[in-house]
Order: sequence, then structure tokens, then C-alpha cells
Amino acid sequence: MLDKFVDEIFSRIVGYNSKANNDAIPHSDNFAKEIQSLLGIDQPEIERIIRILKDSHKIFSFEIIKEDPENEIKRIEGYVETDLQTIRKLKNYFQKLLMDEYEKQFNKRMLVHQIVKDMYARPSFYKNTLLGQVGNKAIMLEEYEGLIERNFNEFTDSWKSKKLTELMAMTENKLLRDPLGKKTGPAQANKGAASKQRAVDSEQYQNYAADKSKQSLDKVLQIYGVEFFFRIHLRKYEFESLRDIIESGIIDRRADLMKLKEMIQRMKSNTDRDPKILEHTEQIYRLERIISRQMLYSH
Repeated sequence: MLDKFVDEIFSRIVGYNSKANNDAIPHSDNFAKEIQSLLGIDQPEIERIIRILKDSHKIFSFEIIKEDPENEIKRIEGYVETDLQTIRKLKNYFQKLLMDEYEKQFNKRMLVHQIVKDMYARPSFYKNTLLGQVGNKAIMLEEYEGLIERNFNEFTDSWKSKKLTELMAMTENKLLRDPLGKKTGPAQANKGAASKQRAVDSEQYQNYAADKSKQSLDKVLQIYGVEFFFRIHLRKYEFESLRDIIESGIIDRRADLMKLKEMIQRMKSNTDRDPKILEHTEQIYRLERIISRQMLYSH
């Protein structure tokens, strides 16, 4: 039954993406209500299926509206099929829409890259506005186009089908084996522990950990270098920490940002040896997005 739900939800996302209007990217809130009504499955099950589709590279999921608890605004994501032609078609549509909406609001025609640069410079001004939503779609679609072009082998039909089959088998085995829904068994835990031990148990890491607690970040980077710093955080799956550091501008050299991008790509290519990486797909995409954003201003 799970495979039928996966196929149905994927087909509906593809159906939305085929439209040539503002509704071409389904929003997670309305989409979930539609699926609940259509298939009779609850929100956790929908989220699990979306996760399977993301981890098998069948779809991309990205933030459209940022969570704002003070104003009772929940995070809303958009879904798009990982087909290069679909991505390009939607990118062209939403980039034009972004220019049109900007001109309508400010009575001034600006090119996409100029609007995007202004969005990065004034994020609070655009946050959760209609223009900001359109901008998020235009930005992410262009980034996903580049991601597919750079890692085309991970987005072929054969790769996606194989990964989907593996994930479905893992899910079915987990349901049969673990009715409590625990996320990791002993074998997975051992793999995660082994991946951490590669750098974490080294003598250099022990020194790094001691210095990190008593030295400023700038000083730690001077002592150990950015590459070692990146490697430690990546191996501990601390993608959000890296995201905060990059966004703060503490590490802003283009060469360093390029190095981090390369290390992330190598890490993503090792999911067969370290399947825990798949649990952090969304965090990795957010980190990659921040890196691309910061590179606009790097030197």
C-alpha cells in the first residue's frame, strides 16, 4: 500500500509542476490537506512519504515561507520534480514573474540578479511577503538546475528508481521489525559511530575540542585551518552549525566556500557507505543554499 501512496503523491506533484501558472509549485500546507482528503492518510504519513521522495531524489523540497511563531506563521515548503526540463521551465516562469511583480510594486524594471541581490541584502524586508515567496522559488529553482547539472548521475531515472527501491525496502523492514518506529537499528548505529570516529577520536581532534572551548572561533580557525574545521563539523552532521557560521560571514573567502561545497559533494556521494547522510538531506540543501548566497559577496 505504501508504494501506491508514494506513486500517487509523486504523480500529483508532477501534475502541479506541469501547470504554467502561479500554482505550478504546490505548497505543503494546502497539498497536505488535499492528500489527506484524497487518500485518507494522516500528516505524519504524508511527511514520511515526502521524505522518501526527497531522499530518493524524486523531488526537491524547499522553504517558501519561514516559520514565525510570534505571528503564528508556520513554515511552508514547496515541492518540485527533479526533472531538468521541468526545473528550467519553472525557473524561467518564476524569474519572469519575479521581475513583473517587482515592477508592479516599485514601478521599476529590474533584472532577476539585481532583485535577488537586493533580497539577500534586505532579507527582513522580503520575509514572508508575496514578492519574497516568488523570489524564493526563482532562487531555488536556479540552484536546483545547477545542482542537477553538476550531479547529473544522481538524478537519472535508473539512480532514482534504485534508491527509491532501497528506501522502500528499508521502510518496510523497519515497520515489520520495529513497531515502535525507532529510526535506527544496531547496524545503522554502528555505521554512524564509525563515521564519527574517523576524525573525532584523533589526537588532533582532542586538541581542537579543548581549544574550541576556550578560544575564539577566529583563533581556532587560525590554528587548525578551515578545512579541518569543515571536516569535523561535516563528520558530526553539524550542518546547521556550519550554516550559521557561513551566514554570519565569519568564513567569507570564496576559496574556503568553494572548498566546503566540494567537501559536501564528496560527502553526498558516500551515502552507500554512510546512509545516515540521507537523514540530513534538507539541512544539507539549506547549507548549500547559504554557501551559494554568500559566494555572491565573497572575494
